[in-house]
Amino acid sequence: MAPEEELKIALERARQGTGALFIAVQDVLGFLSIYAADVEDSFVRRWLQRLENMLISFTTLDTGNPQSTPEFSFGDLGKYYYYVGVLNPQMYVVGLFAKRVGAAKILYAMGGIVEDLRQFTDILGELKESSRRKYLQQKVQESELKTLRRRRRYLSPHQVEAIKDAFQNEIGPAGEYIFNAVIVEKKFNRNLMTKEDAYELIDYLVQEIDSLERAERFVKTALSIVDEEAV
Repeated sequence: MAPEEELKIALERARQGTGALFIAVQDVLGFLSIYAADVEDSFVRRWLQRLENMLISFTTLDTGNPQSTPEFSFGDLGKYYYYVGVLNPQMYVVGLFAKRVGAAKILYAMGGIVEDLRQFTDILGELKESSRRKYLQQKVQESELKTLRRRRRYLSPHQVEAIKDAFQNEIGPAGEYIFNAVIVEKKFNRNLMTKEDAYELIDYLVQEIDSLERAERFVKTALSIVDEEAV
């Protein structure tokens, strides 16, 4: 059986065992989302989107002491309970439950489920990387289609500088040195940088940001800069 199938079976087993409406595994940057559900996909997507900001804030919480980062969060959402457990600094497990399930059962069961799912960390990392590559490929394809519709296909010097400034805002004074080093090491031409190059550059830069909250903010800012009309 393929590892991905084992993961899906584990999620479905966990969902059935807890009575969850759905149990999902996601990464904080949004490249990966896998879930098992007893409800419509639209319901799952709607609730994951509703919970997204809260979940990212929780999993990227900077306590000043990595050892004191919370392991889970549990709360009341009116008709439902939610549970979030951290698999690692990049990924979390979220479950949504009808209140009839009971808080005690949720807390008891989900702690063990998070531990069980940690054995899939490597698989999840591979799936996330695959999803990330597909995302970048899609961006490249979109960029290529737009390129066919216009003659000019390069980012302006202003856009390249804006990406550098966005990176420096998140990482501090060393950001300019790291940005320039990546440009040289990866052989990007900052004067002739295509959108494809920019997406790849952003991918390299985000790996240099330790805070996941800052990394997510940088990615959103940088992509909005790249998606401006290129010159």
